[in-house]
Amino acid sequence: MLLKTSEYKELAKEISKNLETRAFINGNYVESLGGKKFKTINPATEEVITEVTSCCEKDVEMAINAAKASFESRIWAKDPNFRKEVLLKFANLFEEKAQEFAILETLDSGKPIFDTIQTDLPETIECFRFHAEAIDKIQDEITPSDDNTLNIVVRESIGVVAAILPWNFPLQMAAWKLAPILAAGNSVLVKPSKLTSLTLIKLAALFKEAGVPDGVINVLPGSGSVVGNYLAMHNEVSLLTFTGSTSVGKSLLECAGRSNAKRILLEMGGKSPTIVMPDIDDFDYVADQIAAATLWNMGENCTQNSRVLIHEDIKEKLTQCILDKVKSWTIGDPLNPKNRLGALIEEKHMNEVLKYVEIGKNEGGKLLYGGERILTETGGYFVRPAVFDEVTPDMAIAKEEIFGPVFAIMTFKDIDEVIKIANDTEYGLQASVYTNDMHIAHRLTRDIKAGVISVNSFTEGAANTPFGGYKQSGFFGRDRSIWANKQYTETKAICMTFK
Repeated sequence: MLLKTSEYKELAKEISKNLETRAFINGNYVESLGGKKFKTINPATEEVITEVTSCCEKDVEMAINAAKASFESRIWAKDPNFRKEVLLKFANLFEEKAQEFAILETLDSGKPIFDTIQTDLPETIECFRFHAEAIDKIQDEITPSDDNTLNIVVRESIGVVAAILPWNFPLQMAAWKLAPILAAGNSVLVKPSKLTSLTLIKLAALFKEAGVPDGVINVLPGSGSVVGNYLAMHNEVSLLTFTGSTSVGKSLLECAGRSNAKRILLEMGGKSPTIVMPDIDDFDYVADQIAAATLWNMGENCTQNSRVLIHEDIKEKLTQCILDKVKSWTIGDPLNPKNRLGALIEEKHMNEVLKYVEIGKNEGGKLLYGGERILTETGGYFVRPAVFDEVTPDMAIAKEEIFGPVFAIMTFKDIDEVIKIANDTEYGLQASVYTNDMHIAHRLTRDIKAGVISVNSFTEGAANTPFGGYKQSGFFGRDRSIWANKQYTETKAICMTFK
């Protein structure tokens, strides 16, 4: 149940009084040996929330040594039942404090409390429970052999794992990485984004309270150039998992090649399409789904359906329905539960989004609505959603990831053309299809090159479905589901001969 704005504001004041801002290494909160800190800003007010420890290379080395020691002791890896018990206890503790974490997430990221309370926190907790319950569901295998041999295939923990997280879903992305990493028996070094470090730092204490042994989880706030690069180049890190931009993901692949050829799992950018066929009959429902697909989390979402491809026969009618829905999404104070849109993450990013609005107009796109900064009198990085029409596939706003509340409406004549347009991108993360004809739906879902495709709704799947992309949206890895548990393990074949 959602509270009143005034109640959330009072709770936010209390939460802000005693924020933990230090790194978490080997079971303890510690200041950086380098003594540096960085400011973290509330995107909705432009005010400094606090200063956070900025880890140096010596801090990271200390954390790596702690993670390695904890893994080699096998205190965490040796007993799957113990891991399951601890992770389920952690999920329960987390659920008890869900509201507190949701408010802090809203303060730190600018996202609406409406979302953090009703989506982010429940899905984060569900993710930890799913992977905890999956621990004893992944079984070893015996392969066919003759009477004198026994061939066994087992999965073993991979070792020290590094996780580099994005700023757009701090807690959810932490769960997508940490839950399967820990479930598989590994020790982990996690670097939150400098823009949204507070909830993950706070979360570390709950892991300790739940019984995760010292050294198994280490939280290292700081810059990517220091913390991220050191993790990527370190020979004791066996695997690195990353969610973020395609350019950074590529640089991490280079680091792996220059170091110990560590395994790299990447979830990167997207330019996802919505495809609407002419046989739809519920325009209001489809428009509602498209609004969510384009505006959810202020468009700061790698699966944002920023290309809306509508059949020419229904384009005018559906476009008007979409505009009506977009205008109904209220923008403002993220602690007001009636607001569906909060602030963009920082001024630099806001200016980049606004730059794309100008590019779209200069390229010949028709701006139907929005595209300007608003609420400047109260502070905060608020942008009214921009809806473009008359966009062609070669325009920058149709090809480049904007990561904000900007989307382009395009038309097509037939299924062959829309498949070509949908696949005309370097990305392949998600796509949404709307049609009442399951033959058409089947063809589109098979011919579109994307890792997740939803039919007649906008969704990224569930805790038990893998999430990841084709092409430059991903590299080998999949988050969520049993697939994620398995990818944080090594596969070993044991061949026994009986004399």
